[in-house]
Amino acid sequence: MQLITIYDNKAKGPFLADWGSSCLIREFLNNGDILFDTGADEKILESNANLLKIDKEKIEYCFISHDHYDHIGGLGWLSSKTKIFYPGEYHNEIENISTIILGSSIGLIEQSLVIQKENKKVLLVGCSHPGIERIAREAFNLVGKMDLVVGGFHLFSESDESVKSTAKRLKELTEKIAPCHCTGDEAEEIFRDVFQENYVENFAGNIIEV
Repeated sequence: MQLITIYDNKAKGPFLADWGSSCLIREFLNNGDILFDTGADEKILESNANLLKIDKEKIEYCFISHDHYDHIGGLGWLSSKTKIFYPGEYHNEIENISTIILGSSIGLIEQSLVIQKENKKVLLVGCSHPGIERIAREAFNLVGKMDLVVGGFHLFSESDESVKSTAKRLKELTEKIAPCHCTGDEAEEIFRDVFQENYVENFAGNIIEV
């Protein structure tokens, strides 16, 4: 199973960076891919997808974490054949994929994905408005310790002490971590220090093998 970051605030090489998030799940379905969020700009999503040789016609499903512009801006790029799941619309149509839907302090319902394949467990989050630790705890209660947590943790405005405390608690819930998007540069460095060799740097164009 591959997790391919198509859209992120950071990028390397020829890839374009922009505030937003999109991740492709490849080699999970027998004949197709799954997209999680679409970033903020259709043209940037398309450009990065082309560099990664992603065929949008092969994207069977797209999960939207929440309806903020930086996660739904690229929806127009998708094929009309792609089935889109907004929060509350998924009803276990795909084997070994579960959703976690939690409300947040800003009155928003956000969905995260729990994916299981060959004893590997991955949690994908959008912006973690309900709290990354709270989401990860729900995932842990659902399937046990994660092998990897990927996505935006929304910690850019938190103190170093608070981020470090969160990182230490997340070590109990996941083996590896790959924060990106709205996590914040300083927060990412703290996670790198806490997780050491189990920290996965993430950016547009990155491919993570699970």
